[in-house]
Amino acid sequence: MSKKYHIEEMSIFKFIADEFNNNSSNGKIKFSIGYYFMDDEGGMGGFSRRFVQDNGRFDVKKTLDNDTYELKNDSFIPMSIPSLNANYLAHDVIKEVTYEPTIEFLVYVENIATFHAIELVVKEIRARFIQYQTTLDVSYVNIDDPSGAKIEETMKVIAMSGEINYGNIVRVAGKTYLSLSMPLTLEVTNHGEYANQERIYLSVPSVNGGAYQEIQPLAWNWGTGIDTEPSQLLNDKNIANAPRARLIRHVAKSTAFAYSLAVQIDFRTPILKKIYKDSRKPTQATSTELWKIKSEVYAFNYTTKVWEKDTDLTLEEECLLDKKALVDEISKGEKIIFAISFVPSWSYNGVV
Repeated sequence: MSKKYHIEEMSIFKFIADEFNNNSSNGKIKFSIGYYFMDDEGGMGGFSRRFVQDNGRFDVKKTLDNDTYELKNDSFIPMSIPSLNANYLAHDVIKEVTYEPTIEFLVYVENIATFHAIELVVKEIRARFIQYQTTLDVSYVNIDDPSGAKIEETMKVIAMSGEINYGNIVRVAGKTYLSLSMPLTLEVTNHGEYANQERIYLSVPSVNGGAYQEIQPLAWNWGTGIDTEPSQLLNDKNIANAPRARLIRHVAKSTAFAYSLAVQIDFRTPILKKIYKDSRKPTQATSTELWKIKSEVYAFNYTTKVWEKDTDLTLEEECLLDKKALVDEISKGEKIIFAISFVPSWSYNGVV
């Protein structure tokens, strides 16, 4: 029986460390996980402990320049991840884990300029993690292969973050640090697609000359329905295939399609302002004008390791705006959210 392999915790720790170190400081602000850290040269190896301190600073390590043989001090921001809080999907084939760690930082505050620079980087990374989509390459030692060859797999990752919590002042060896913390959610899987891979555009001739505008719906939905004609001939004694006559059978008559979205109205977006206005002041012209909806889907190419637009999945249809109405009644303090739905138009490019 072949062995099973799953996502390793070390891969997730390394992913988090790499994402934090991929920041706009150009390598000047580095993060390491906890008092035990993962060195750059460690790769997928384990954790190493920082023994060296510099004048009481536990967040400094000594490095040797290979060219000048000069001993330098490199500082870092220690991150503590007490637990990944993993929730596993119970499935034999699909590997899917949701991690919900809380990441804690100790930031040196005796130099105010350094503190603000680190704070900006943490905010930058928090903003990136909000509905962040990326991939993660993982590998496992193939126990069934005597050569020890590795099994490699690319996982999809969806991330979400939240509030940065400013905690307490901490004194370590006479030095002052501020404790920060930030929640992080990572959904990691080897199977499935995400709504993040879709881009939606709307067009109507009366706005910007009919140019497509990308919109950011809160939610969207589409579907195809087939209208059928049922028939059953139980009383016909001359039925050639009696077993098939025992149930109602159906014949396809017509196919219906609709695309629906929930959009948050913002008057700075002309096409959304038009939807709001037309819902309040409908006219014959606005009720019959033709809209275009275009949906582009990006699929991950596991060979080139890049996201590519899959033209075979692109939807572009000339439609009527069948519905434009509030999702629910509103009161003061609530945002204006509209439900809009499109159905294919009988005429196309002005031709019936």
